[in-house]
Amino acid sequence: MFYLMKTEWKKVRVPVLMITLLLTAVSCILTCTLDKSYRLWFRLDSWEIGTAFFALLFPLFVVIPVCWNLYYERKNNFLLYVLPRVRQRRYLTAKWLVYALSAFSILFIPLMLSAAAALYVNQPVLYENESFSHVLMETYTQTPLVYAFLLSMWKGMIGVLVMTLGFVLSMYVKNIFVILTGPFIYLILENFILSILQLPKYRLVTAFEPTSMADDAITAGSMIVGPVLLVIVIIVSALYLTRIKKASVAEG
Repeated sequence: MFYLMKTEWKKVRVPVLMITLLLTAVSCILTCTLDKSYRLWFRLDSWEIGTAFFALLFPLFVVIPVCWNLYYERKNNFLLYVLPRVRQRRYLTAKWLVYALSAFSILFIPLMLSAAAALYVNQPVLYENESFSHVLMETYTQTPLVYAFLLSMWKGMIGVLVMTLGFVLSMYVKNIFVILTGPFIYLILENFILSILQLPKYRLVTAFEPTSMADDAITAGSMIVGPVLLVIVIIVSALYLTRIKKASVAEG
């Protein structure tokens, strides 16, 4: 398994490293510059401002650098050459593990490094405000690095779930546009539908970025429902493509 994972990593390492470095640079720069137009009460405020773009675009960040690989292996009939030599489940498991680690790193590394930039590099002007409130207020104010670590871990795990939807599409769908943008379109549609139903606190983006909602709207349910809905969509998509559409991973 380790050899297979090492081989799979070599296939996607260039785009993964490039997008990770790019996002790290952009998030650190924005963290240290965008806050100049805001009133800040705590040093980590600049991190939340500078990394806000992740909430909308993260499905593209975690899917595009990796899921193209499986699509082209199917398109070029590479799988027809590999699968007789390696069991399909073992091969796809190794590939998913590499993609999952890549997706997690693409989000976790830039978020943590930009948090470090906010805490140890940026020098914002801080104001006093007794009415300030925030999700996990005590952790946010007393141990901001722990808060950034926990939230970055959580966002990385959500990124893995979103990538998994792209992975399922790349196993069975023949349109690369659908594969690479499908998870992003899902995020937009889910956001739109739940907003119409007046259930915005259950959106996936709310779980990804809890500060997008008022603090009193954030509950355990609002953090879990979005990811659970995504898991259901992943399972339903896989069943539909395999049982109804009769799609095959190794078909030409």
